[in-house]
Amino acid sequence: MNNNWVFPLVVFVILLLISNVLFYSLYENSLQKNNELVTENNDLNGTYQTFRSDVFKSVEVNRTPVTIVYYTNFSNNEQIITLSVPYEKYNSTTYSNHRIWNNETLEPAKDYITNNETIVSQIVETVINQTRSEEELANALLDFVQDKQNGLSIRYYPTRELKYPIETLVEMGGDCDTHAILYATLMKAARFKVLLLYSNEKIDDQHHVAIAVHLEKPPQNSQPDIEDSVFTYNGEEYYYAETTGWGWRVGDLPSKFQNLTFRTMPL
Repeated sequence: MNNNWVFPLVVFVILLLISNVLFYSLYENSLQKNNELVTENNDLNGTYQTFRSDVFKSVEVNRTPVTIVYYTNFSNNEQIITLSVPYEKYNSTTYSNHRIWNNETLEPAKDYITNNETIVSQIVETVINQTRSEEELANALLDFVQDKQNGLSIRYYPTRELKYPIETLVEMGGDCDTHAILYATLMKAARFKVLLLYSNEKIDDQHHVAIAVHLEKPPQNSQPDIEDSVFTYNGEEYYYAETTGWGWRVGDLPSKFQNLTFRTMPL
């Protein structure tokens, strides 16, 4: 028997087996990647459908829809809420008396804290169910009112007078005092103690307004490279909350405002 062809045959069989193993391995990897893409596509489709259902919720006649994107879990989890505001309520608020305030008297600001409004309770109850701690709740509500520079956030723009929270929601924004009043209202509805902060000095030709929040424990999730800004009132510590610019957490005082001193008033 001629053995000259045996060795090539053995080599051929070995190569064939190796190629089959490699092909099967590549096939498995390809199948796994395909399954991952299908899963990712399904997740994206589910997210999109959720987004559509949240944004395009049916709104009753004579009501104004308001959709806002905000973040919980310290900016990690995106949330979307669509509110249905009675137009009659918004209209009556718009035409109601708007008391003027200034650096001499802050008292009129208390008129604008409408924490018993149904729409306010709806926001707070929703966010409470999405958060797990006092600090996360305070930051989620802070994120809710901050200007994210997109169409589904409470935008910053100059206003001549204070706004009631329902006006701010329907008109999707206002001045720094407007953001502060909305945040204070939400926080009061969530049973937090808050202080109104009004700068003694002007910056960009206007006084700056923000809120300070009382927490049972010092913030654990404020910016690590920024020292917490703390105000003391009646022996309790309150932490600065920047209600206008996005990305700041409870305790963070932006460098732009670090040379300011503030008048405080409990709300």
